[in-house]
Formats: sequence, C-alpha cells, structure tokens
Amino acid sequence: MNTEPIKTRVGQAGWTDHRHFGMSVFNELAGNTTTTGLIVLAATGRKLEEDNCRMLDDIAVILTVADPRIYPLKLVRLATAYGDPLAGMAAAVAAMQGALVGPRISQDAAGWLVELATELGDSITDKNQINSVFKKILDEKGRLAGFGVPFRPVDERAVALKEKVTARNRHTGTCWKLHEAVAEYLRETRGIPANVGLSVAALSLDMGLKPENLAALYTGLTINVFLANAVEGAKQAPEQLRCLPESSVEYIGREPRHS
Repeated sequence: MNTEPIKTRVGQAGWTDHRHFGMSVFNELAGNTTTTGLIVLAATGRKLEEDNCRMLDDIAVILTVADPRIYPLKLVRLATAYGDPLAGMAAAVAAMQGALVGPRISQDAAGWLVELATELGDSITDKNQINSVFKKILDEKGRLAGFGVPFRPVDERAVALKEKVTARNRHTGTCWKLHEAVAEYLRETRGIPANVGLSVAALSLDMGLKPENLAALYTGLTINVFLANAVEGAKQAPEQLRCLPESSVEYIGREPRHS
C-alpha cells in the first residue's frame, strides 16, 4: 500500500486564522470575496476577477428554473419525500454525474468550441472558414452539445443572457462571437436553435475558464435550484411519493439473493 502523504492546496486549519488555497480566510478573503468567488475558487483553484464574478451571477440567476417537473428535480422531490432536505441535495448532485442535462451541456459544448477554435487558428474571424470547419466537426460527431430546444422555438434563457452580455459589454469576446457564428449557421442550414448551454460555454471560455471546470462550477452556482426543491419537498413530505406504484418503478441491478 502506498503510504505517501496526499498533498492538498484546498485548505489548512489554524489557531487564529485559516488558509484557503493559500490565502488568509479572515484577512484576504473575508470582505473581498463573494459566494460566487468562493465557488469559482473551489471549482478552478484560482480567484476570478470581480467583473467576471458579476457575469457569473447573471448566469446563475438566468439558469434558475426550479420547476419540480423537470429532471433531476423530480429526483430531489422523491429523495426528500421522507422529510430530509439534505437527502434530496445529495441525490441531485449525484444525478449530475454524467448527466446529459444542465452543467454537463456547457462542459461538453466548451470542449468542442475549443476544438473548433484550435482548428481555425488565425482564421477564427473568417465566416466561411468557421462554417467549413464547424460542419466538419458536426459531421464527425453527429450531434453537438449546446443545440436543440425542446417544445419551443428558442431558449428564452439564451435570449435573456444575451441581453446581459451586451449590457456588460461581453459580446466582443472571441468565443462569444464564434458561438454566435456557429449558432447562426446551424439555425439557417438545419433549423436547429442553440440553447443556453452553448452561450454559457462561450462566456466561460472568454473568462479563461477550462472546459473541465464547468460541470462542477455550474452545479455549485445553481445549487439554489436544488435547495429550493429539497426544502419544500421535505416540508411537504407527500405520501404519494413514498408509495409509488410498482408500475412506476424499474429496478436495475442484481437478482435478489435467497438465504
């Protein structure tokens, strides 16, 4: 067994102060860092500039869709039906692992946006080249995260976010302009609209965030959506969610053991 010590940058408890990513909690972070800043620090290991944190605040608010009929919020309601909100929170976070919804969309979209930008190189502002390289990537992958809006012609969250991006003068970012170009191409050629996940991915890349940071980051920034359903679900603790009919439940696993 390897007995080498496991090193950490995250934190160190002290007697009169504590360290968080090497910074004094009481003297450097307190009074100078918002909750959003702490979540970014936790997900990326670095402190983000205040104006970027303000943009992330806008994103978190616009992504607030707490309708309990939406997966995985249905799962939150099921897990909290026994009266414990923390059970619902745990279930929600676990459900985001590998999920094809929510923060994972932005992470996957950021991945292919980076690939697109890398292949374009110096031609990143050439519309014809953008369309050509994007079509090649689309043909190779078959389907790209960040496109498709169920049951409605446009993603209202993407529309609202674009207004905030313009107001904060973020519409000149390289990845933002690139995402607008490919969204226009796919809408005009195949009638498929982009969703807010693509917009969030582009903004994140322009802030210097990495694709691999985004699933954890946006799960943290939208935790309020889970929390609202967990608290209300635990308070209601509806009996019908604790007594689902067998026809509503599918067990996937090993056969029961006989003893």
